[in-house]
Amino acid sequence: MGVKQWAVRVVSPVSGPLRVLRDGLPLGEEIGVGQTTPVEVLLVSVGTCFALSCHAAFKMRGEARVEFHVDVSARKHEELPSRLSDIEVAAQFPTGATAEWATALTRLAKDLCTVTNTLSAQPACAVRVRGA
Repeated sequence: MGVKQWAVRVVSPVSGPLRVLRDGLPLGEEIGVGQTTPVEVLLVSVGTCFALSCHAAFKMRGEARVEFHVDVSARKHEELPSRLSDIEVAAQFPTGATAEWATALTRLAKDLCTVTNTLSAQPACAVRVRGA
């Protein structure tokens, strides 16, 4: 059996709300077996936080927002405990955007993105039992 993988796309139009897609279709709101998975919810958090951080970067740089999308993918680690081995975030801007412009914008967005910065810092995650 191959390595399990997940992927979502966050689409940011020139104006209006973000859209979240899986395999080109809107990601479902129901969470569970055969529906949207908790891992996809995590990836949506990464992608939407990064996209909104790009919005903030446009504003901080005094630039108009352009349409772009953010692809977020992850692979499951092959050994227990169950976890992701890596998460990749890739932003795509319109044709005509220079590599220098896109790099500067995404570097600022990365600095502003609470979710990606939290995951990069490997925070402690405690699991407790209450009321037993």
